[in-house]
Amino acid sequence: MQIRQPTTHFLFLSQRIQTINILIKLLRLPFLLGAAFLFIAAVSPTDAYSEIKVAIIDTGFCPEKLVKIKKNITIQSQIDFTRHKKWDCSKISKKVLNSSPRFHGHKVLLEFLKFAPKGEKITVKPMVVFDLKGEQSKEAWIKAIKYVEKGNFDFVLSASGFVTKEKFIDELPGIWFVPSGRIERSIKKNTVLFPQSLAPQVNLYLIGDYHDGRETFYDQSLLFQNVIDYYFPVGKGLFKGTSRAVAEAFGIALRSCYKAKELSPPHAMRLCLLKKSKNLRDPVLKIDFKTYQ
Repeated sequence: MQIRQPTTHFLFLSQRIQTINILIKLLRLPFLLGAAFLFIAAVSPTDAYSEIKVAIIDTGFCPEKLVKIKKNITIQSQIDFTRHKKWDCSKISKKVLNSSPRFHGHKVLLEFLKFAPKGEKITVKPMVVFDLKGEQSKEAWIKAIKYVEKGNFDFVLSASGFVTKEKFIDELPGIWFVPSGRIERSIKKNTVLFPQSLAPQVNLYLIGDYHDGRETFYDQSLLFQNVIDYYFPVGKGLFKGTSRAVAEAFGIALRSCYKAKELSPPHAMRLCLLKKSKNLRDPVLKIDFKTYQ
């Protein structure tokens, strides 16, 4: 599986421009010159990247329950890669939506919307890989990844991880933001998660959390600490932890560095975020860790 490389678009455009220039020199017809400019404008990089396609892979969503959505953002209906019957969102109360693990994905979507850019056109496709029992499967993840690749999605936000030592694939399509995960409940220090286990990769960002207050304190319960890229606040209230942190990290990354994507992704995104990064320090553990803004 190959990472989609928009640089091929520029090679294609360059070849067409060279062909047009040759024709102009040979035929020297005024109308052909005008046609050439029309062709170039029609396939310009600005137009080609006017829409950001985002996939969110998680538990469950109720997009129809969203009230306030930014005008530049379109939330499509969810697609379920499990074989279970879909729930009826019209019968889901606000209390259940805010508290049930079944709708963890919905909370991730809401958090992302808080930090998403206001200018660029964004289309979000919610994808479900958890069944009604809250269980994941290899088959569901593979279907989701293939859907992302076939649909040419630019980015994937997934605040989840599948407990397995198996690596289904070697490379991920698009640019992914995932949480590092942390020790809790059935997740132990030596638990291996997918796609986190693929790190480090240039198009895969592992996001950890930290405790934010008068001082910044490193979260010692994080998994994959040796390959975490950036850290964001753990958050407060019902929704917190690395799931909340990765939603904020992704939103800010789009807001700050999306235009760099036009140059040479995913390297341009990584370089842009590095330029916008800053060091934080745990005053007790004397540990430095990075975030960006």
